[in-house]
Amino acid sequence: MMEKADSVQKLYTRMRLWAFPDQFVIEPTDGSSGSSLAVSRVDGSMKLIDEVPECSSLRVPKIYTIFGVVGMLRLLAG
Repeated sequence: MMEKADSVQKLYTRMRLWAFPDQFVIEPTDGSSGSSLAVSRVDGSMKLIDEVPECSSLRVPKIYTIFGVVGMLRLLAG
């Protein structure tokens, strides 16, 4: 018997990746108004944000359609 899934947790099937020079932003695009995930390129910290940051002539992002995030990998240079 399947239990009803918690309405707070949702799996997204389609997302948009905004690749800024200083961070990555993963935004759900499957019709929901969920929060976006921001990942810092400097230290790898992650936080949920309500809106995608504004673009400017100095912060022009590359935008990709993605279908999931498998995990995070932190590389160390020695």
